[in-house]
Amino acid sequence: MVTVSTNGKSYAELGPDAQVTALKSFIAFYVRQYKKGSLEILSAKVSNEVISSINEILNQNQFMGHAELVAESLRLSKPYYEQILTKLTNIHFTDDGEPVTDWMTSWEDQEEKLPTED
Repeated sequence: MVTVSTNGKSYAELGPDAQVTALKSFIAFYVRQYKKGSLEILSAKVSNEVISSINEILNQNQFMGHAELVAESLRLSKPYYEQILTKLTNIHFTDDGEPVTDWMTSWEDQEEKLPTED
Protein backbone atom coordinates (compact mmCIF):
# COMPACT_ATOMS: atom_id res chain seq x y z
CA MET A 1 0.00 0.00 0.00
CA VAL A 2 1.31 3.42 -0.96
CA THR A 3 0.87 6.09 1.67
CA VAL A 4 0.69 9.75 0.82
CA SER A 5 1.29 12.42 3.40
CA THR A 6 -1.73 14.62 3.95
CA ASN A 7 0.25 17.44 2.38
CA GLY A 8 1.17 15.51 -0.76
CA LYS A 9 4.08 16.47 -2.98
CA SER A 10 4.89 19.58 -4.96
CA TYR A 11 4.99 19.28 -8.75
CA ALA A 12 8.82 19.24 -8.69
CA GLU A 13 8.84 16.28 -6.28
CA LEU A 14 6.70 14.07 -8.54
CA GLY A 15 8.10 11.33 -10.74
CA PRO A 16 7.99 11.76 -14.54
CA ASP A 17 4.70 9.86 -15.06
CA ALA A 18 3.01 11.67 -12.20
CA GLN A 19 4.19 15.02 -13.60
CA VAL A 20 2.49 14.20 -16.90
CA THR A 21 -0.75 13.39 -15.06
CA ALA A 22 -0.53 16.62 -13.04
CA LEU A 23 0.29 18.64 -16.14
CA LYS A 24 -2.65 17.27 -18.14
CA SER A 25 -5.14 17.87 -15.34
CA PHE A 26 -3.82 21.40 -14.80
CA ILE A 27 -3.98 22.26 -18.51
CA ALA A 28 -7.59 21.03 -18.72
CA PHE A 29 -8.43 23.23 -15.73
CA TYR A 30 -6.45 26.21 -17.07
CA VAL A 31 -8.29 26.06 -20.41
CA ARG A 32 -11.67 26.13 -18.60
CA GLN A 33 -10.55 29.12 -16.50
CA TYR A 34 -9.18 30.87 -19.61
CA LYS A 35 -12.55 30.53 -21.35
CA LYS A 36 -14.24 32.02 -18.27
CA GLY A 37 -11.69 34.87 -18.13
CA SER A 38 -10.72 33.83 -14.62
CA LEU A 39 -6.91 33.83 -14.47
CA GLU A 40 -6.26 36.68 -12.02
CA ILE A 41 -4.78 34.34 -9.41
CA LEU A 42 -2.00 33.22 -11.72
CA SER A 43 -1.02 36.74 -12.67
CA ALA A 44 -0.05 37.31 -9.04
CA LYS A 45 2.31 34.29 -9.07
CA VAL A 46 3.55 33.89 -12.64
CA SER A 47 5.07 36.31 -15.14
CA ASN A 48 2.64 37.88 -17.59
CA GLU A 49 4.93 36.73 -20.39
CA VAL A 50 4.26 33.06 -19.54
CA ILE A 51 0.50 33.57 -19.27
CA SER A 52 0.42 35.66 -22.48
CA SER A 53 2.31 32.96 -24.39
CA ILE A 54 -0.18 30.28 -23.30
CA ASN A 55 -3.20 32.51 -23.89
CA GLU A 56 -2.03 33.50 -27.38
CA ILE A 57 -2.01 29.84 -28.43
CA LEU A 58 -5.41 29.26 -26.78
CA ASN A 59 -6.79 32.33 -28.55
CA GLN A 60 -5.47 31.21 -31.95
CA ASN A 61 -7.08 27.79 -31.50
CA GLN A 62 -10.32 28.75 -29.75
CA PHE A 63 -12.32 27.15 -32.56
CA MET A 64 -11.25 23.73 -31.19
CA GLY A 65 -13.27 21.70 -28.73
CA HIS A 66 -12.08 21.48 -25.12
CA ALA A 67 -10.20 18.15 -25.36
CA GLU A 68 -8.57 19.10 -28.66
CA LEU A 69 -7.58 22.51 -27.30
CA VAL A 70 -6.07 20.94 -24.16
CA ALA A 71 -4.01 18.55 -26.31
CA GLU A 72 -2.84 21.36 -28.60
CA SER A 73 -1.99 23.59 -25.65
CA LEU A 74 0.01 20.76 -24.05
CA ARG A 75 1.90 20.26 -27.30
CA LEU A 76 2.70 23.94 -27.86
CA SER A 77 2.90 25.36 -24.32
CA LYS A 78 4.21 22.53 -22.14
CA PRO A 79 7.29 24.43 -20.83
CA TYR A 80 5.09 27.37 -19.80
CA TYR A 81 2.68 25.14 -17.87
CA GLU A 82 5.65 23.45 -16.20
CA GLN A 83 6.90 26.87 -15.08
CA ILE A 84 3.49 27.65 -13.59
CA LEU A 85 3.22 24.33 -11.76
CA THR A 86 6.72 24.76 -10.35
CA LYS A 87 5.68 28.17 -8.95
CA LEU A 88 2.39 26.90 -7.45
CA THR A 89 4.09 25.53 -4.37
CA ASN A 90 0.82 25.59 -2.40
CA ILE A 91 -0.71 22.97 -4.74
CA HIS A 92 0.07 19.41 -3.67
CA PHE A 93 -0.28 16.14 -5.54
CA THR A 94 -0.63 12.47 -4.69
CA ASP A 95 2.14 10.11 -5.79
CA ASP A 96 0.27 9.45 -9.04
CA GLY A 97 -0.02 13.16 -9.93
CA GLU A 98 -3.62 13.85 -8.95
CA PRO A 99 -4.15 17.10 -7.03
CA VAL A 100 -4.75 16.46 -3.30
CA THR A 101 -7.41 19.19 -3.42
CA ASP A 102 -9.27 19.42 -6.72
CA TRP A 103 -8.31 22.36 -8.92
CA MET A 104 -11.61 24.23 -8.52
CA THR A 105 -11.50 24.11 -4.71
CA SER A 106 -7.87 25.27 -4.66
CA TRP A 107 -8.73 28.03 -7.14
CA GLU A 108 -11.68 29.27 -5.09
CA ASP A 109 -9.54 29.30 -1.93
CA GLN A 110 -6.93 31.40 -3.75
CA GLU A 111 -9.59 33.78 -5.15
CA GLU A 112 -10.84 34.45 -1.61
CA LYS A 113 -7.31 35.54 -0.65
CA LEU A 114 -7.02 38.08 -3.47
CA PRO A 115 -7.16 41.72 -2.39
CA THR A 116 -10.54 43.22 -3.19
CA GLU A 117 -11.15 46.65 -4.60
CA ASP A 118 -13.36 49.04 -2.66
